[in-house]
Amino acid sequence: MKMNGQEAAWWLSCVPGLGAVRLRQLSELLGRPERIWDLVESEGNKNGWEEESVKQTALYELLQEKTRAWQEHSGERCVLSGQNLRQLLLHRKEAEKSVREYHRWTEQGIKFITVWDNEYPGRLSALYDRPYALYLRGVLPEAKRPAAAIIGARACSLYGSSQARRMGRELAKAGVQIISGLAYGIDSAGHKGALESGMNAATFAVLGCGPDQCYPREHTWLAERILENGGGILSEFAPGAKALAGHFPMRNRIISGLSDCILVMEARERSGSLITVDQALEQGKEVFALPGRVDDPLSAGCHRLLQNGAALLSGSTPVLDFLLPNRKIEGHGNINSEDFGKNALAPEKNMVYSCLDYQGKTIEEIIALTGLPLAVVRTRLLELLMAGRITETAKGCYARLSRSKE
Repeated sequence: MKMNGQEAAWWLSCVPGLGAVRLRQLSELLGRPERIWDLVESEGNKNGWEEESVKQTALYELLQEKTRAWQEHSGERCVLSGQNLRQLLLHRKEAEKSVREYHRWTEQGIKFITVWDNEYPGRLSALYDRPYALYLRGVLPEAKRPAAAIIGARACSLYGSSQARRMGRELAKAGVQIISGLAYGIDSAGHKGALESGMNAATFAVLGCGPDQCYPREHTWLAERILENGGGILSEFAPGAKALAGHFPMRNRIISGLSDCILVMEARERSGSLITVDQALEQGKEVFALPGRVDDPLSAGCHRLLQNGAALLSGSTPVLDFLLPNRKIEGHGNINSEDFGKNALAPEKNMVYSCLDYQGKTIEEIIALTGLPLAVVRTRLLELLMAGRITETAKGCYARLSRSKE
C-alpha cells in the first residue's frame, strides 16, 4: 500500500522499541518516513523473509552500510539493532490500522507535527533525544516569544503555590509564554497565574499521556481554559496512551526544551523536578530557584540548586532581565515587578474574591494566594464589603456570603 509522509510518520512513530533517539537516527540514515515505509514494504513483500533471518535482508545490509558512513561522519554511536529492524518489519502488518488511526484522530482535531514539518518547534530540534513527533490540541508556543517553565512539587505549600501563580501572572503579562505540565501543585498554579494575566496564548501544557486525555482528570477544566485562551496541550505520546510513570521524565525534557529558562518554585531534596533541572542544564538553559525557609523540606531542593549556582528567584524582575533585557512599555521605559500590579488586566477585585471561600480567610492568607500588596488587598476587601459580596466573620477574617444571601 502507498502512504503519504504524514501517514508513514504516524505508522513509524508507533513502532514498538523505537524511541526518540532511534527514530532520529533511523531518519538520518534512511531519510523521510515515506521512504522508510517503501523500503520496509518492499522487504516485507519478498518471498522467503522470516523473522529469524532479519540480518540476511537487503534492508539490514543497507542499514549497516549507511551506519558505517554516518558514524564516521557524525562521531555518534548508532543504537539501532537487528531487533529494532525486526520490529520495524513486523509492524508492517499494522499499516492499514495505523492509517485509519491517523485519519480518525486528525479529523477529531488532533494535530500531528513531525520533525519534517515547518511547524516543529525550533527549540526542540537540536535535542539529542528530540521527540520524533508531537500530538497537539490548540497551538504550539511561538518561536519569537520568550518562554519560561514553572515547575515544582505537586504537594506544595501555600507559599510555593502563591509564588508560582504570581510568577505565571507577571511573566505572562510581560509577554512571556508559560510552560508546565498540568500537574497538581506548582504546575497548575503557574498555568492559572498565566491565565489571570489577561494575555492571549499565555500558557502551554505538556502531558505524560495522549493529548486526548487529561492527567490528572480533575484538571480537565484547566486544560480547556488553556485552549480557550489560545494556548496548547501537547504530548509526544499518541492519542490513547495512558499516563505511565516512565512517561513523565520523558515529558519533562520537552517542558525544559520548549523553555528559555526554568523556574523551580519548590522541590524536595530528591524531587522529580530536579530531573527536569538536569535536563535543562544539559540543554544549556538558565535555572532560577525560589528560596524558602531553611527548615522546610519543600525548599531543600531549591536551596541545593542555589548553592550549586542557580539564579536567585527574588521576583519576576530577574527573569525578565534575563529574557527581555531591553523590555519597555510605552511611556514607562523599563518595567519592574511593581509595574505589573498597576497594569495587570485581571481585575484585582476578582482575584481577591476568587480566593475566598465560605469559611473565611485572613488577610495574610489572601495576600499569599493572590500575590497582591497589603494596601491593594485591604482596598479590594473594602470594596467587596460595601458591594455586599463578602462578610467579615471575625477581626481581619473574610468570607464569601452564603449562596442563599448572594
